[in-house]
Amino acid sequence: MSGTNPSDAASGPRPGVPQAGVKGVGEDPREQDRDVAEAPGKIWFRDLDEAVIEADRCIQCASCVAACPSDSIGIDEDEGRPTLVKMCTGCSRCWDFCPRSGLRYERHLELTRAERGLEEPVTYAARATGDTAEAGQDGGVVTALLAALIEGGELDGAVVARECDDDPLRGEAFLATSREDLLEAGGSIYNQTMGLGQIETLLADAAIGTDDPDLALVGTPCMIQGATALDRYDHAPADPIALTVALMCTRSFEHSRLVSRLESFGVDPDAVDTLDISDGRLRAVDGNGESLLESAVDAFDAAGLRGCDECADLVGGAADISVGNVGSEDGYTTAIVRTETGEAAWNRAVAGGLETTAIDRPAALERVAEWNRRRAESILPREYDPDDSIGISYEHHRAAYDGTDREPEPLNPARVHQYEEWC
Repeated sequence: MSGTNPSDAASGPRPGVPQAGVKGVGEDPREQDRDVAEAPGKIWFRDLDEAVIEADRCIQCASCVAACPSDSIGIDEDEGRPTLVKMCTGCSRCWDFCPRSGLRYERHLELTRAERGLEEPVTYAARATGDTAEAGQDGGVVTALLAALIEGGELDGAVVARECDDDPLRGEAFLATSREDLLEAGGSIYNQTMGLGQIETLLADAAIGTDDPDLALVGTPCMIQGATALDRYDHAPADPIALTVALMCTRSFEHSRLVSRLESFGVDPDAVDTLDISDGRLRAVDGNGESLLESAVDAFDAAGLRGCDECADLVGGAADISVGNVGSEDGYTTAIVRTETGEAAWNRAVAGGLETTAIDRPAALERVAEWNRRRAESILPREYDPDDSIGISYEHHRAAYDGTDREPEPLNPARVHQYEEWC
């Protein structure tokens, strides 16, 4: 994925000049001096923590972790959310790249489509054949696609999710470098793994054999928003990412709440081999293919990440390729190819045996995407505006969120102590 220098880049996050810290709500960021050494104000991770994490709005995309130049932000393994691990420098980048704070994600989607998109995205119904069809879900297309690219030498690996060995239904980020790795990771995970924030660690632990690897990043739309924004404005954190694949999504679950909700239905999480969400239903199946539960997915609302309600990007509009199960027959995947990079990857997979048929964008997918957009707009305290500047200042955010049920929350005492220790 190559970086860009768009005409309105000054209105978005810029390394060393954190747009979100600039005072003066209402100013056009494009009129600001691009050569200043430091913005007049700083945004600290504590500000992001109170506005997003403590306010229960974090979507666990790990954009803040990837954006931090001093590696001050890590991942709390128990809670699965970003946390301060050493002194914050106040560079403001965690704020600038977070889709729930400083990154106006709907504007980013518009710019990305305009700069990188095909003249007309192509939608396919597709399914894999052979071993990838058995290992994957909804047609096994992602597994087949990545296997073809890795075996063809187009990719050195892919950051995907797999289930933890010792924690049922909890996903973890995994760097797959072979077909066998991909088959092991096949299937859907419904909690975030924060893979974008772990790319350096995953590469350090893997035997890639090159100092300049090309990787695919597979993740939810919000993760792809963060990755493509980093590529657009900062390059370095996203340098290894050569292909982005978005998994169509209306929400992710918080792992412990998901497990607790399943148990409330009398389902043993250890017995669940596969979870599947389609047609508004959540299904849990054991290793023998026997149904353990089928329920309206709305019954699991309390287990969802609350910040997901603010996302209108069900289809993953910033990705090279988006995949999901809406709009195709059982056993098939609906895939949208949006960019030249995605088109080249798709053609390689087709040559490798992926069965595909170009289709009109399904009405069912359009309906779900429109429903998701309307819901997000009704919940967002700020205005949803794809034509506004890409950066949202701290002051603008506070003006929109203060006094709502999503306003910033003070840190709890344990986290205050942590900040005192590091800062």
